[in-house]
Amino acid sequence: RGCSMSGRPRVLIEDWLPAAAIGVECMRERNNPIALPPHSFIHIWWARRPLTVSRAAVLGSLLPANYNRNSFENLIGFGRPGNELIFVQKMHDSKEPGTTIDIGFDCKRAFSNIISENDFDKMNNAINNLWGDNVIMIDPMAGGGSIPLEAARMGINTIANELNPVACTVLEATIEYPLKFDANLSESFNNWGKILYKRFNQEVKEFFNERPPYIVKDYIYARTVPCPDTGNDTPLVPNWHLLNPKTGRQIVAVPKVNHNNGTWEAEIKDIGNGAGQIKNAPSPTYKRGKGISLFSNSQIEPDYIKAMAQAGKMKSHLYAIAVKTNKGLEFFPPDPADLKALEAAKKELDRKRPEWETKNIIPTERYPEVSSDMRPITYGMPKWADLFSPRQLLAMGTLVEELKELRPKIIAEEGKEKGEAIVHLLSFAIDKFADYNSNLSFWITQRGVIGHVFEKHDFSFKSTHAELAPCGSGEGFLWAVNNITKAFKQLCKLPAVSKKLPATITQGSATHLPHIPDQSITAVVVDPPYADNVQYSELADFFYVWLKRTQGHRRPEWFSTYLCDHDEEAVVNISRHRDNGEKSAKEAREDAYVFYNKLM
Repeated sequence: RGCSMSGRPRVLIEDWLPAAAIGVECMRERNNPIALPPHSFIHIWWARRPLTVSRAAVLGSLLPANYNRNSFENLIGFGRPGNELIFVQKMHDSKEPGTTIDIGFDCKRAFSNIISENDFDKMNNAINNLWGDNVIMIDPMAGGGSIPLEAARMGINTIANELNPVACTVLEATIEYPLKFDANLSESFNNWGKILYKRFNQEVKEFFNERPPYIVKDYIYARTVPCPDTGNDTPLVPNWHLLNPKTGRQIVAVPKVNHNNGTWEAEIKDIGNGAGQIKNAPSPTYKRGKGISLFSNSQIEPDYIKAMAQAGKMKSHLYAIAVKTNKGLEFFPPDPADLKALEAAKKELDRKRPEWETKNIIPTERYPEVSSDMRPITYGMPKWADLFSPRQLLAMGTLVEELKELRPKIIAEEGKEKGEAIVHLLSFAIDKFADYNSNLSFWITQRGVIGHVFEKHDFSFKSTHAELAPCGSGEGFLWAVNNITKAFKQLCKLPAVSKKLPATITQGSATHLPHIPDQSITAVVVDPPYADNVQYSELADFFYVWLKRTQGHRRPEWFSTYLCDHDEEAVVNISRHRDNGEKSAKEAREDAYVFYNKLM
């Protein structure tokens, strides 16, 4: 205790921390994907840290080592501290995986508990007595913003620096807007979101066939390649289930082949022993990269599938449509009106595309030729726009175009600062829509919903993919608007001290921070990128190409490059050290770690 070896005061985190209880609160915070802290839903970012441990790291780095334990646990937000330790013991003693442990927390999760002004005053006095009045904390690799959000909520003067411009825009909406504006911003955003949706709906509704009295929810597609034996387009379907919950009704698509005209279509069947039902799902036509032709039953090799994709001969075949009914989800095969709408959308995109590319409405950037994940190029998607089907790209381009036209009106009515914040959040709604409405989104049969592109941290090829019905149903784009409205409102309502401070956001490499005076920082609290766990910049390019078009006017210094900065990112990425294939994988990995360690 007393002073550390460096001569500065010794801090709490160096001597003790209620680590087990913090761990339990992190589990409580993260164990329900649909009830995560609200900043998780503003915009996707990868590997966000739990808020509880982030706050503990911040306060533990600023408070003295002899700070009162009960006061510290109150600041962390523990509702019933003793119960966390009981939970740890019961979890340790439990022998059965998946066992539910009821220990009666009977209190909110730590991140959502109110901090009393009395506890805050004690904290503030202790910090100021230790460091003086001008306390500044920095997270130099702030990412999704958990650490600076907790510091800002506790009234600590905070700098959040980040290399990636997509993360910077996420930080603005996460740790600046909620503390600068109140929850009324979410209402204004929601109103303008509905206006944007209405304008968008008018432009694209003719390209989506309605099915009254039902509400069309989603479209399900199979990728196809020419059968090597017949030349007919044959589907690559790993699972013909449309609905396959743990209990309840199971529904499948059954492919029916017309050998005379070389086509196929799907019939919708229930699995069971009743009339009109089938006992088992049809056999997959795609497994481990290999296909099986519906027309000749012969195997289709992976190299052939990739070659057809790169030659532009891989297509998408709509084979099922999910609709909402009073009794739940139902499925129908497409009818001629659905197929006509698809073809009309393709023609409309072909008509608009030259002008849109000239006006920089849709991305013309190519996917990087050096990447840890080459599957978009391998499967015939060399440009970022290729990650969207024609109708999906038509919807995306229309949203960007309508937002650009609507922006001056928003600014005129709301004022410059608030208006730009609303446009910023609307651009996030477009991003969220893209994440669930791409050739890389997919159908989750267990839940009957669309899975988003980044269910995993990669660009994995989806041989079957899904499309949101974007208009006329209350789903699609309006869902994205409502989702962000709810998240931002909840973010604004997170408990914070009365002297909360919006964080300062800067963009650039953490290795060089010339805008920060020497010896001005009290504490550096950071959760750095972990080796090759997440390739942040490669993933962020998916959003960067759209944010460049919706936010580039506001932050030209962030969106002036072709794609995100890959070269100065502190990660282990072997692909960047192969030297055009001249180095072995082992040599490249060694060099990648040397590069990573040097930056770190």
